[in-house]
Amino acid sequence: MIPVLFVVRDMKMCERAHHFLSKSGEFQVDFAFSTDDAFSMLEETPYGVVIADYLVPGSNGDAFLETLRARGYATPVIIVGQDAEGIVVDAINKGADYFLHSSVDTFQFYAELNHLIKKALSHQSTEESLRKTQEQMRSIERQAEGLESSLQEKDILIKEVHHRVKNNLQLISSILKMHSYRTEDEETKEILENCRNRIFSMAMIHEHLYRSDNLAEVRMADYIPRLAAHLSSQRPDDLQSVEILTRCDPDITLDIDTCIPCGIIINELITNALKYAYVPGRRGEVVVSLQHVANRPGYLRLEVANDGEIPEDAIDLDTGSTLGMQLVSSLMAQIDGEPEVRQEGSLCISVTFPEPRPGASKKGF
Repeated sequence: MIPVLFVVRDMKMCERAHHFLSKSGEFQVDFAFSTDDAFSMLEETPYGVVIADYLVPGSNGDAFLETLRARGYATPVIIVGQDAEGIVVDAINKGADYFLHSSVDTFQFYAELNHLIKKALSHQSTEESLRKTQEQMRSIERQAEGLESSLQEKDILIKEVHHRVKNNLQLISSILKMHSYRTEDEETKEILENCRNRIFSMAMIHEHLYRSDNLAEVRMADYIPRLAAHLSSQRPDDLQSVEILTRCDPDITLDIDTCIPCGIIINELITNALKYAYVPGRRGEVVVSLQHVANRPGYLRLEVANDGEIPEDAIDLDTGSTLGMQLVSSLMAQIDGEPEVRQEGSLCISVTFPEPRPGASKKGF
């Protein structure tokens, strides 16, 4: 049963209220005959509703309401009284939830009072539910803010990792360059330069990730032209007439596990073309492309083509006659690629591979 406190001014009203309100078994009605008694009882029992006669002894309805609210009680209050000018407005302004005129007949009065008690309890329950919901929303907002802050911190840390990896790779590249200057053996110089280009292709990926808002993927239309420009700058003087061109679908992005193998494959195939396909002074084109496969949704094709003349043993992916081609063959397998070598006016070496799904990972090499 719901505890209800009725502050009354005479025993007769007490008897009638007890008869009409308690018989349903829904309410446990307690009675107070003064405001002092009412506050003493409120301290001991958490009443669901307070009903107060506007002419309650020791005070009046307005003063009782002011004191009740001042002490922090949010209990719904129903004021009962005669319909006098200003009384209703004052009672509502002082914090009453409802005002019930006592001039109606007894049965109708208590039927209406029963209804108002239930209405007040329902309203209080709704307000309590709303308060809890608002508190839960505030809690969720605080958690979301905390998660956002945590994600920002992790993004900063990941950016710092990429930045340090890039710097360390550049340091290794510089060391190799110093060794290259110190040796007079041309074969050793070539090996060191090839190693530097491979390292650069990886360092550039970490630099892209460090500078990008997307820490998970590299936009290949940005990466491939820059890698090609770097390799172009490394051409010998007698191969300056050979152009390196790029074609890349603008919407292709790759995660680091796929981008690094692709970068090294591009590096090896361009280097291989410059080394074997062209005689000094000849004009030519090396074309790098990365595009969606039209007839195979979800697949990409990376292709490096040149219009030079390369000996067959320098492009054999099966036997891997050179370290570079062994590396290309291994990396194509790593990205689940299907290699292909075509001779259609120009030599095309390509690999068709599945476009990586977000969250998927591959084994390192």
